This record gives sequence, C-alpha cells and structure tokens, in this order.
Amino acid sequence: MATTATIRKAVEADEGAIWRLLEAEVQVMRRQGRDQWQHGYPNPATVAADTAAGVGRVLLLDGVIAGYCALIATGDKCYDSIEGRWLTESDSGHCRYAVVHRLGIDPQLTGRGLASTFLTLAMRAARCMGLESMRIDTNHDNVQMLHILPKLGFERCGTVQLPDGERIAYERLL
Repeated sequence: MATTATIRKAVEADEGAIWRLLEAEVQVMRRQGRDQWQHGYPNPATVAADTAAGVGRVLLLDGVIAGYCALIATGDKCYDSIEGRWLTESDSGHCRYAVVHRLGIDPQLTGRGLASTFLTLAMRAARCMGLESMRIDTNHDNVQMLHILPKLGFERCGTVQLPDGERIAYERLL
C-alpha cells in the first residue's frame, strides 16, 4: 500500500503530538552524544509560539503526524551576520528567503527519507509564497542533515551564530 506524504500548517490540537515527536528527537540526540537541542530548546512553548505565529508545519503520512518544522518567511536575525556568504542578498525591506528551523522526524520512522521529503515539500510551499531561496542551519555533528542538505541541492555558505552556539549555514535557490 502506498503512503502519501503531505504538509500543512500546525494547529493548536497538534501541539501535544508535535512536542512528543521533538522530545523523542532530543532523546535520540542525547543518546548519540550530540549537543544540539540539549539545553531546553526546543520546548512546548516554542511549539506553541510557532503555531500561534502560523509558522509550524507538520509532515503527514496518510494523515498521521510524522514530522515537524517551523517554516518562516520573515527571515531570521541570526542570519543577518554570516561568516561566509549567502547565495542571495538580503533585502532589508523585504524577506526573499524561507527559513527552516526545528526540523524533526518521528524517530520510529527514520531511515525512510522523510526528512528529504519534508524539505522538498517545504521548498515547494516556500516557492508558492514567492520566495527565492531557503536557508537552514545545522550543528557540526548532525551527520544526517549534513548528508541530506547537499543531496537536496543546498550549498554550504558559512557559519552563523545562534543563541546556543555556532551552526553551519546552508542555502538553496528555489
């Protein structure tokens, strides 16, 4: 039986399932000895804020939540300063790029290419919003994302400083 993957905006009723998914990802990262997401971020308040702002997105497999991310079309102040260079120039009056943060896939479903599927669907959504590129960052030890991003056409642009440390910055033209 074929599985259908779709994305939609997260709603308040999704928040519990989203947090359980992200919390499971935090535990996976902890067991792997990774530092990312180990200092109280993300958390249920982050998910609620994403939902309230309309930026939360869920990946659905046959209608069941399998992944989560924030798809932000208003930029990210942390991306204003990069050690390196973005593919596109930032326009102070208008954001022309989407940002993906807090991407997580249900750990019980890993190994099925769902992060790639989710990012592909998010890129399609960003294109429909009229944006010209997508930016994303990841930790130096997130081997899965470091593998996936170049396969999807993201180019390594340098590093950015986030509140919890330095991240490797990527961008892909849409």
